Amino acid sequence: TSIAHKFVVIIRNLKNNTMKTKTLNPMMAILIALFLTNMYSIQAQKSQTETTNNAITINEKNQEKIVHDLLEAFNLGAENVLELFDEEAIIEYPYAHSLGTPSPLNKIQYGNYLKGALANMPDIAFSQVNTYTAQNHVVWAEFHGEVVIPSTNQLYKQDYVARIMLKNGKILHYREYWNPMAVSAMGDHKEVNKVFNDKSK
Repeated sequence: TSIAHKFVVIIRNLKNNTMKTKTLNPMMAILIALFLTNMYSIQAQKSQTETTNNAITINEKNQEKIVHDLLEAFNLGAENVLELFDEEAIIEYPYAHSLGTPSPLNKIQYGNYLKGALANMPDIAFSQVNTYTAQNHVVWAEFHGEVVIPSTNQLYKQDYVARIMLKNGKILHYREYWNPMAVSAMGDHKEVNKVFNDKSK
């Protein structure tokens, strides 16, 4: 570039002057220091950009696996689900309060919640799974679930939307949206509370 060319010319002139005087020109020392600092800054910015791009690419490649592993774990038991979550994880169900069920939950509370919920939704079948990367470490997912509720023998059908935030490959924040009206397949208000309420509170 023209700036780099001018810099080289200045350095060359200062170098010639230094050779004549046998001493290091202070201006030359300053310019060299500035040049090296600038080069280091440019390299650091380039490295950071590459790292960010790589992280985003990794998320894009693995987003389907993250969601697949979670949906599969729901049919394997609470412990399998919890293995996917960070120790500091927070789980939210924004519409839970309309049913009198708990939200938000920490990991321990979520474990208790899952024991009741999964026992009443055995072998839930998930379909129409779509995943989207909103930003680095955040995945959105939408999926459909169906299962016959043992206690009522009614078909429970639900469409879910979930926001999943990751930390070091684990789920740090999970927010799941669903239709509260569909939960009526599990019974009346009292029965729903019995299924989902965290017994640890």
